[in-house]
Amino acid sequence: MLKGLFPVKYFFSKNKKFYKLIYQLSGVYPSNLEVYKIALTHKSASRNPDNSKRLNNERLEFLGDAILASVIADFLYTYFPLKKEGFLTKMRARIVSRDQLNEIALNMGLQFHIVSQSNINGTKNIYGNALEALIGALYVDKGYKKTKKFIINRIITDNIDLKELSITDSDYKSQIIEWAQKNKTEIAFNDEEVESTEQNNLHFTSAITLDDKVLGRGKGLSKKEAQQNASKEALISLDDQSSV
Repeated sequence: MLKGLFPVKYFFSKNKKFYKLIYQLSGVYPSNLEVYKIALTHKSASRNPDNSKRLNNERLEFLGDAILASVIADFLYTYFPLKKEGFLTKMRARIVSRDQLNEIALNMGLQFHIVSQSNINGTKNIYGNALEALIGALYVDKGYKKTKKFIINRIITDNIDLKELSITDSDYKSQIIEWAQKNKTEIAFNDEEVESTEQNNLHFTSAITLDDKVLGRGKGLSKKEAQQNASKEALISLDDQSSV
């Protein structure tokens, strides 16, 4: 029974606004509002509703990550019936990449609804993590079928251009290694873990060198992310040099 958007029990409830938010984000009428509140709670603002344990979205993020990968694999297998395993693997990796999920989360407006006790401005991975946690919450609340529908409609259809993505190679590290092999030269990745007292700050740096000359530098929350960012900068630098 609905009155407008809401079941009668929520129409006069203090949770009416949050109920409407989850419906707008997911297209699903939620049943267990508490799990969605946890999904939007960053670890810095961990909730302690029963004085026994602190709750945040990290466990739901873990679950949502696994569900997302499964649904994307199933979808791509059907969508590209003639493509080989390597292509499907690359496409899945591009769709579930940190950059892609962060961008989708921002497009959905999740940045305005995450509860945090720390400054998360500029720490974009938090948004992608919250999106995965939202997927996990939806699975816990509504099961696989509705979660799959959400991923296909709200993530793929609304945000992913599969044709463009299929011809875009965003593995910058592989590209720079291929360039070095093609030009019969050697490049080196110089990685460093950076200590910081600021919560959620970057923890790794990477520099790509060629004959002791730095081609590119990058930062990231992991060594892999730092190397990708350094590789991207190096490719831009090489492209600029070739156009001179």
